[in-house]
Amino acid sequence: MGLYPQMQYMIMGALAGVPRGPDSKVRIVAPDVGSDNNDGRSFEKAMASIEAAYALTVANKHDVVVYVAGSSGNTLAAAMTWSKNYTHLIGLCAPVRAAQRSRIFQAAALTGASPLIDISCTGSVFKDFYTFQGVDDATSLINVKVSGGRNLFENVHFAGGGHATQAINGGASLLLDGAEENLFRNCTIGVDTVAAATGMAGLLFDSEAHRYVFEDCNFTMYAGNAGAIFVEVVDNTGIDRYNIFRRCIFSNTASTAMTQAFAIPAMGAPRRIYLMDCALHGATDWDANDRGVLFQNNGTITVGGNAGTMLATVAA
Repeated sequence: MGLYPQMQYMIMGALAGVPRGPDSKVRIVAPDVGSDNNDGRSFEKAMASIEAAYALTVANKHDVVVYVAGSSGNTLAAAMTWSKNYTHLIGLCAPVRAAQRSRIFQAAALTGASPLIDISCTGSVFKDFYTFQGVDDATSLINVKVSGGRNLFENVHFAGGGHATQAINGGASLLLDGAEENLFRNCTIGVDTVAAATGMAGLLFDSEAHRYVFEDCNFTMYAGNAGAIFVEVVDNTGIDRYNIFRRCIFSNTASTAMTQAFAIPAMGAPRRIYLMDCALHGATDWDANDRGVLFQNNGTITVGGNAGTMLATVAA
């Protein structure tokens, strides 16, 4: 059996669980060997860029862009918007939890890409890829923005603040701007290779974002300052209803302890964040202001905001 039939079997496996319709088409992207003069309808005719493949998709048809990993990544020369409903992006790579090899980068010459990728569609599946923003540009601070609802993100690494110029106040790996009912499963949010300044966040909530669920996700940070934040609610209407974090790990790998994991302004009901079986390391408190918005069942229930905080084993 030749190479191409084997690749077709792998692509079929990657599409397992992705919704398909009677008229849906698959467009294959392989930056190493593809050409945007191709139609992407087979591996032999793979395209070179996600942007070109996406341009050929049709909204509401469950078209799929399959991104085949290789030695080259997909470098965006311009910020990209993914706005076609029921249109999916699937990486074909080893399904590791961080820095997957189906890679999307910001071009070094690109400025003002905030967000680098704007996802405003509904009903789409995003799976098995890595989007990294790490250039010397203080005008490109938001890596990925999600404003569409009812999408699935599975095993995606959102890696913003990958350069010291970007890991500053206002920067974030992921911005949830309104919308509702998106599910993030087995995702990684953040980087732990660049010192994050005060106000740099892994995740931002804004515009009454609600009914988001994070399952088995890793939030990672290398705090260069105690004011770096895993999750920030931008203002008193940043969230609405409820948002859930289930079995998530919040890990700051720097020696500088963060003041808190969540930065939450004063707000009233009905606005709640539920932390279920989550764990925190490298921050002094979940919410230093005790806003009454976080509800937890992490570890042993105790008074105050430190339930579930991980402690290093020490000699007796």
